[in-house]
Amino acid sequence: MRFLLDIIFNRFVYRLYLKRKLKCVGVNFKFGYMSEINNPEFFSIGENFYSGPFCLFSTNKNNLVKIGDNVMFGPKCNIQGGNHDFSYLGFMRFNDNVEHMSSDINIEAGAWIGTGSTLVSGGEIGEGSIVGAMSLVNKAIPPYVVAAGNPARVLKPRFTYLEQLEKTLIATNSQYTLEELQQLHESLGLQYLESLEVNGN
Repeated sequence: MRFLLDIIFNRFVYRLYLKRKLKCVGVNFKFGYMSEINNPEFFSIGENFYSGPFCLFSTNKNNLVKIGDNVMFGPKCNIQGGNHDFSYLGFMRFNDNVEHMSSDINIEAGAWIGTGSTLVSGGEIGEGSIVGAMSLVNKAIPPYVVAAGNPARVLKPRFTYLEQLEKTLIATNSQYTLEELQQLHESLGLQYLESLEVNGN
């Protein structure tokens, strides 16, 4: 019964509250039950957003969060913007000053963040990239790669063949060109197999 009440509250109360409080939010906003956004006025969320249950997103005025269109989060993910000032003279629990740190969190269109992953200030996820479960993102992850780990690191390109990447860029009206992504991936030591036609696919 509690489970059903949580779902009803999320869908008909909390989502409507967030839509009014978020800095901006696109259509088809689906935020998982038993999830929470602290300081929603510092979050910008695009269209077709989805998250699983038990997510916690929090930030402050100096660490804005921008989430592009068509982004997915698995369950139990975290966004934690900001940090404490280590030089504070006293118990950090009582330091409310957030002026010492300014570093945004940016997630581009089409990213998929796996279960239990955490993003902190300075973390970025490029367009179309996949972040594996239980990862910590504390730096920039380039577009169209698979990354995982603590901290997250690039493991491989998202696609096996360059033609697959090209078709996706066209189908999604990407902000990137094939040439610039190919050059970026090559600089990271990422390689693609020969063409689909060569392999008979």
